Amino acid sequence: MRVFNINKAIGFASSGVEYAQAYRRELFAGIPWVDDYYVFTDYIGTNLSVFTDRLGFPQPQVLWIYNLVSGRSARPCETSADAIIAAIAQPHSEPEVHDDHIDIRLTSAPVRHRIWATGERLVDRVDTVVGDRLVRAEHYDATLNNVEYYHQNQPVRRVFFTPDGRVAAEQFYRQREIARTVITSASPLYRSPARRGRTAPSSFRGDILLEGRSQFFQFVFARLFDRPDDVVIVDRALDVIDGIYPVIGDHRLYSVVHAEHYDLKQMDDGVLLWNNHYENVFTRPELVDGFIVSTHRQQAVLDAQLAARLPPGSYRVDRIPVGFVREASARAAYDRYALVTASRLADEKHLDVLIHAVALARRRIPELRLDIYGEGRRDPLIAAIADTGTADCVRLMGHHRLEGLLGGYGLYVSASTSEGFGLSLLEAIAEGLPIVGFDIDYGNREMVEQGANGCLVPYAPGARGAAALADAIVATLSSADFAAMRSHSVHSAESYTADQVRRLWEELLRKEDAC
Repeated sequence: MRVFNINKAIGFASSGVEYAQAYRRELFAGIPWVDDYYVFTDYIGTNLSVFTDRLGFPQPQVLWIYNLVSGRSARPCETSADAIIAAIAQPHSEPEVHDDHIDIRLTSAPVRHRIWATGERLVDRVDTVVGDRLVRAEHYDATLNNVEYYHQNQPVRRVFFTPDGRVAAEQFYRQREIARTVITSASPLYRSPARRGRTAPSSFRGDILLEGRSQFFQFVFARLFDRPDDVVIVDRALDVIDGIYPVIGDHRLYSVVHAEHYDLKQMDDGVLLWNNHYENVFTRPELVDGFIVSTHRQQAVLDAQLAARLPPGSYRVDRIPVGFVREASARAAYDRYALVTASRLADEKHLDVLIHAVALARRRIPELRLDIYGEGRRDPLIAAIADTGTADCVRLMGHHRLEGLLGGYGLYVSASTSEGFGLSLLEAIAEGLPIVGFDIDYGNREMVEQGANGCLVPYAPGARGAAALADAIVATLSSADFAAMRSHSVHSAESYTADQVRRLWEELLRKEDAC
C-alpha cells in the first residue's frame, strides 16, 4: 500500500503540521506493508531537501510536485559555486564573498549575479539583478532544476528542466498565481496515463496546456495516484483539495485536522463558521473517507457538529495523536526554576505575553529564567524582552530537536491560544515537566490534568493574561506536590507510546469499510 501525505509547504520555521508528518513517517517505517511519501505542492524557492532533511524525511520519500513534472528526485545542492563562477563568460569583478552568498559584478553592464551558497560553497540559487531589479533566478540541486523570470520584481514565468537539461514544463503567473502550465513531451508525465479523473487538458503543437492551479494539480495527481490501493492523506487542504477531488476516484482520502476546526464566534442565525482551512472538506464530506483529529475532546466536538448537519454514516471522525513518545521518564537532576517553551514565533503563540508573565513572576521568584525554542518573527519578542528588562533571563534559542533536552528544565509554560494537539506539550510531559498555560482546547486540556500535573488558567488577553500566568507559575513552582506533578506527567505520557499510536494508524489503513 502506498500512502501519499499531501502538504503545501515546509520551511525553516516549520509548524506543527510538518512535525506531525515527521512523527508519522517514523510510525509508518514500522508498518512493513506501507510505502509512505510526502508530497509538497507550493513552489519553494529554496532546495526542498534543505528543509526536509532537517526533519529527518528520507529523500526518496519526498516528492515535490514540480520534481514529479520534471522527473527529478529530491536531491541536495551539489553544484559548486566555483563551477558557476567559471561559467560566467562576460568580464566581471572578483567574487565578493559574504557569509551566505557571493556577488559577481559584470564590468560592462549594471548586472550583478548573486550566488546563494551553503557553507560548503554548494549553490542553491543564482540571482541575476539588473540595476536594483531581480530579473532571473536559477535554482539548483545536482543540476539546474528550474529558472524563474521576473518583471517588476514579480515572478511571471518559470521553466522546469529534466535531469538531462530538457525543458519539461513552463508555468506562467498572474498576480503570483498559476495562470497556465505547459507540459512538454520531455516530461515523464506527458505520456503517463491518468487512469482516473475527469481532467481534459488541451494541447498546442503537441504540448499539454493546463489552465490555472487546480487543473495543474489534477493533472499531476491523476498520474500519481495510479494504483488501486493508494491512500491519500491531506494535511493542509486549503488550495490543494480542489486539485484532488476530481481525480481521487475509488482511492481512500483522509483529511487531518491540525488546528481548531471552527470559528468560536458564530453568526447571529446560529450557522457554524468552519475554519477556512477545513471548510471545503467539511462541506463535501461525501468525498472524504474520514477526518483525523488528535484529541478525544476534538473528536467529540467535531462528531457532534457533523452529526447535526449530515446523515448518519456519511462521515467518520478518528482520533490518532499526531505525536508519540519513545520513552517517558524524568531526570533526577533538573533546574526547578528554569522555564521552557517551544513553538513557532508566531502571533497566536503570544510569546510576548509569556515574557511579561515571567517578568512578573520573577518579582516573587528571582531565580526564574525562560528559554524559548523555535523560529519565526523575533522582533516582537526582542521588543518584549527590552520592555520588561529580562535580557538577563530570557533567551531565544532558535530551532533545536527537543527530545532529551527538555528534561533539564523544571516547568513548561505556554501562552498559546492555538493548539490542536501540542507536540511540544507531549514532549514536555514525557520528560516529566509540569505545564502552565491557558485553559483552552485542545492540546492543553488533553495533556494537563488540573492540579495533578500542572495548572491551566482562564484565557485573558494582554496584561491580565500575563498576570494570571505569572500567578500560576509561582503557585506551581511553590507547590509541595511539585515532585508528584512530575511523576504524573510521566504517567500521562505513557498513553502515547509509538506502538500504541502506530496501532491506530494500522487499524485505519486496514479498514475496507471506510465511508
